[in-house]
Amino acid sequence: MSLELTPNDTAVRQDPVAQLALLLAKELWVLRDRQLVLEAVLTQQGIPVRELVERYQPGDADRQVIDAARKRFAAEVVAALEAPGDRR
Repeated sequence: MSLELTPNDTAVRQDPVAQLALLLAKELWVLRDRQLVLEAVLTQQGIPVRELVERYQPGDADRQVIDAARKRFAAEVVAALEAPGDRR
C-alpha cells in the first residue's frame, strides 16, 4: 500500500511548501490550458502561432520586461515560503 496524499489531507493542508506546490500546479495548469486553447484558435484563423513563438527572438526591451517579470515571480514564490514576520 502506498501513501498517497491529497490536497485535503491534514499533512498537506498544514505544510506551506505543499500548499505552494499545489497552488503553483493549479496556476500552471490554468495558464497551459489557456495557451493551448489560444494556439488552437489562432491556428484555426490561419496564424501559425506555435511556429511564430518558437522562432521569436526578443529584443533588448522585451528581454528586460521578461527578466523583470521573472524576478518578480521568483520573489513572490520565495515570499510565500517565508513566515509572515520574516516578510519584508
